[in-house]
Amino acid sequence: MAREGPPWPRCPANCDNANCDTGPLVGRGSPQATGPVLKMAGRQAGSTGVLQNLRQQARHRVRFADIDLTRCVDFVGLTVTVGLAYFLAARLSLALLTQPEGVAVFWPAAGVAAGVLIALGTRARWPVVIGTMAATIAANLFGDRNLWSAVLFAVCNAGEAVLAAWFIDKYFGSPFRLGRLANVLGLVAAAVIGAALAAVGGTLGIRLFHNASAPLFATWQHWFASDALGIITVAPLLIELAASARDRLPRTELIEGVLAVVALAVICGLAIFQRWELLATVGPVALLFAPMLWLAARGRPVFAAAAAFIVSLSIVWTTTFGIGYFGNPGLSVAERVLAAQISILLVTIGALILAALFAEMQDKRRLTEIALQASETQRYLIETERLAALGGLVAAVAHEINTPVGTSLTVASALARRCAAFADEIASGQVRRSLLTEFADDSRDAASQLVANLQRAGDLIQSFKQVAVDRSLADQRSFDLKVVTEQIVTSVRPGLKRSRVSIALDIPPDIELDSYPGPYGQVLTNLIFNSVTHGFIDRPGGHVLIKARRSGIDQVEITFSDDGNGIPEDIQRHVFDPFFTTKRVQGNTGLGLYIVHNLVTQQLGGTVTLVSAPGKGTTFSMRLPLVAPRQAEPADAAARVGS
Repeated sequence: MAREGPPWPRCPANCDNANCDTGPLVGRGSPQATGPVLKMAGRQAGSTGVLQNLRQQARHRVRFADIDLTRCVDFVGLTVTVGLAYFLAARLSLALLTQPEGVAVFWPAAGVAAGVLIALGTRARWPVVIGTMAATIAANLFGDRNLWSAVLFAVCNAGEAVLAAWFIDKYFGSPFRLGRLANVLGLVAAAVIGAALAAVGGTLGIRLFHNASAPLFATWQHWFASDALGIITVAPLLIELAASARDRLPRTELIEGVLAVVALAVICGLAIFQRWELLATVGPVALLFAPMLWLAARGRPVFAAAAAFIVSLSIVWTTTFGIGYFGNPGLSVAERVLAAQISILLVTIGALILAALFAEMQDKRRLTEIALQASETQRYLIETERLAALGGLVAAVAHEINTPVGTSLTVASALARRCAAFADEIASGQVRRSLLTEFADDSRDAASQLVANLQRAGDLIQSFKQVAVDRSLADQRSFDLKVVTEQIVTSVRPGLKRSRVSIALDIPPDIELDSYPGPYGQVLTNLIFNSVTHGFIDRPGGHVLIKARRSGIDQVEITFSDDGNGIPEDIQRHVFDPFFTTKRVQGNTGLGLYIVHNLVTQQLGGTVTLVSAPGKGTTFSMRLPLVAPRQAEPADAAARVGS
């Protein structure tokens, strides 16, 4: 059976035209290219459709060609750039070789390859590999190497970059930056691992193809040191330059960083390029510390990396060409090289560690500011939700009060009319004993109705007044848990009539709390309306039980249970998250249970847990201290933040 071919690629222009049929973009004269066109022409019943489809296919082929051409240009451009930079760095390094091994003392080219690959990621792997190998072969052939050794060295150098980049990507991810101390140490570890393995291949190549008489370990050591230093000094600059290109620096920070780098370059020139006799004291070299500290403390790691690169390049240059201190003729080449390598290592790692530490401090300060802003936002959201709940409470109580007040007004109006009629009868002189008795009975009945209705209105107002005061002030005071809970339930009952949800209390009368009745009321209100909104949807009514018992000598356990629909397990994990709601379409904000959790755990100083199962109801258990922790006054809090 013939296997079906792959589906045709989607139009690169994302064309939604029903007449667009680009096909697999094969040759114009092939059956695959003409078949769809003929079918479309048949549907369009005319040559106009054929011409239109041919034009569309031509445009789409051009777009595909443009995409492929752009990728090819990027690939070739990156390959050439890496190869050229690697070649120039390699030629500079080959100017100073160790004897008798013939190994370059410094190999900054290793930092070029590894830095580009770490900075750009896996998409740059093949351009870096090809550019590195081509440059290595060319640089070695221009020297005294043969083709076979040049190829082996090229494989080692390319593998070194790939291995270092793989290590960084595996353990630190991408994109990689040097703003953390762990990342700096990770880069050093990657340099050590990559250079150590590359040095093994390089040592074998020198021994096999150049018959070097030096011990194998000495050859490996020199290769390892030169490559590791190259990665540590050059790669950070390329990594941070790429990071700065992604996250553009503010103009002021860029100007300040450039000025600091220029100042360091000038001081570096004055210090390192001076005659070695003038460096008998540490004075000129110590001058480098000030701009280094300036760059690390005030700028981003890219400037510290640039400074370390400049200092390292200066040391390499002076050592290679016998200039300044590192060109001291009184010292052997081995001693000068060792001093240069130690200086490069200390300057580079010191600068990067300082920059990383300062960057971490700045990040922590930034996170602290964000946390403070988030805290203010959270406080604002809680206040907004509290006021919204208070507004709903006012509306519900106003509606509830309207019934007894309206009844009282009707009774009072009827009584007024009855009094007027009775006055007319008195004026007519026809007052009888039966009329007096009837008027007295009517007045007594009206008074009874007025007292009952006005008493009910007064109770509602008193309950609302206490709840409203607690909600608005949120002060800490001593209160009876049962009394306050009854007041809260009374204040919310008017809003529960439509839902037909009944609330029962099981609270002993001897539980006294020194806490915050306002936030406690907000918690109960949110839990009640959460049950009404989510627990009893699509069902006629339900039952809520609020139960309280002492727990130990200093706590009270309050359970809020309903017999509603319950909460699925996958949702239970998120019920206390801010803005999480399953009814956002209905206008819910998703802050109700988030505010419950915050008020219970922070202001009331307790804990809240959830137990629920679909179809079996929901229970929130709160453990509150009998004496709530004292909340910081605004002035005290501001003073602590300021300190």
